[in-house]
Amino acid sequence: MVGGARLLYSGMKLLPVRRKVVLITREPKRITIDFAMLKESIQRDYPDHSVVLIKHKKLSFAYAAKAVREMYHLATCQACVVDGYIIPVSILNHREQLRIAQVWHALGAIKNFGHLASGTREGPHPKVAEIMQMHKQYTFITAAGSVPAEIYTAAFGVPHEAVCPLGMPRVDYLLDEGRMAARRAEILKAYPQLEGRKVVLYAPTFRRGRHIPYTQLATAMRDPEATLVLVPHPLDKSSLPEGDHVVIGRSFGVLDWLSIADALITDYSAVAYEATLRDIPLVFWPYDMDEYIGARGLAIDYDAEVPGPVVETAAEAMETALTFETPDYTEFRSKHLDYVTEDGALPEGDPACTEAIVKALELR
Repeated sequence: MVGGARLLYSGMKLLPVRRKVVLITREPKRITIDFAMLKESIQRDYPDHSVVLIKHKKLSFAYAAKAVREMYHLATCQACVVDGYIIPVSILNHREQLRIAQVWHALGAIKNFGHLASGTREGPHPKVAEIMQMHKQYTFITAAGSVPAEIYTAAFGVPHEAVCPLGMPRVDYLLDEGRMAARRAEILKAYPQLEGRKVVLYAPTFRRGRHIPYTQLATAMRDPEATLVLVPHPLDKSSLPEGDHVVIGRSFGVLDWLSIADALITDYSAVAYEATLRDIPLVFWPYDMDEYIGARGLAIDYDAEVPGPVVETAAEAMETALTFETPDYTEFRSKHLDYVTEDGALPEGDPACTEAIVKALELR
C-alpha cells in the first residue's frame, strides 16, 4: 500500500506547483481556531494564494479516494500545515521545496502522545508507527514554551532544532480581547440562561473505551447562582446529565468557552495551558490517575507541574472551583509558555504568532 501510494505520488509531483497552502486537520466537527486564524492571515497577506482545508479521515477502505485528493494537493501546493498525524504527509516522499508545518492541536502536553505513547494500551503499536513513519517529514514544529518543546522533541521524534519558538495561532486568539468579547456575546445569545451566572467549565480528557463521570459533578453542583458547562470530546459516548444547572456545550469549542468560564475543572487535558492565558482558575480532578498512567502515561510530573489544586472527589472539585480565587500563573507560564509570555507575564501587545508561522512557510 505504501509503495503504491509513493508510486502514484511520484507522478503527481510532475504537475505544476500552484500558489496554494493546504491545511489538513483531524478535527471532525469544525475548523479549529488555529486553522481559522492561519487561513485568515494567509488570505490577508497573500491574496494571490488559495487555501485548501481538508478534514483527514482515519485509515479505512473508504479513505482511499480521499487519500488521492490529499496527495494531489500535497503535490501541487507550496506549503502544508497539519495539526496531527496525517498519513500521506508522513509516508510520502515530497518535493524538497515543500514546507510542512506541524501546529499541534494543543498548546502543550500533560499526557503522552505520539512516540511517547508508543507501545501503551492507548498508543500506537511501535511496529505500526515505524511502518507508517509516524510524524515524519515535518519542516518545522511550532511550540509556545520550553517544556512543550522538550515534550514535542520526544513525542514527534525530531531533533531540537526542528521545534521552533513560534507559538500558536490560538495564543493570538485567546489574548485578543475583541475576539473573546465577540465570542462571549455569541455564547450568551445561544445560552441566555448563563447571563449573570457563575460558569464552571468541565473539559475532561477523552478516554478510549471508558465513560466519564459527568453526573458526579452535576450532582455536586449545589450553588443556585452557578451553572456547570460540560464540554465532551467529539468521540465521547458517556451519558450526560440533564438539569437547569447543567449545559451541554457541544455547540462551541472549548477555547470559545474560555471566553465565559469563571473556573475550569479538567484532568490531563492541555486546555489547562490555554486557561492560564486567560487567568481562569483551574482545578484538576484526575479521578483515574493510576489507570490512566497504565493506559497512556503522562508527559510531565503531574503533582509538581499542573498549575492548580489537585482534588480527589467530584464534590471537592466543584467546591474548589466555586471558591478558588484568581490564580497567579506567572511561574507556570515562565516555564511552559515562555516563548509567548514575558517572564511569565502576559504580553501587553499582540504576540503575532499566526503571522510568524505564515512567514515561516516562506510563501512566494
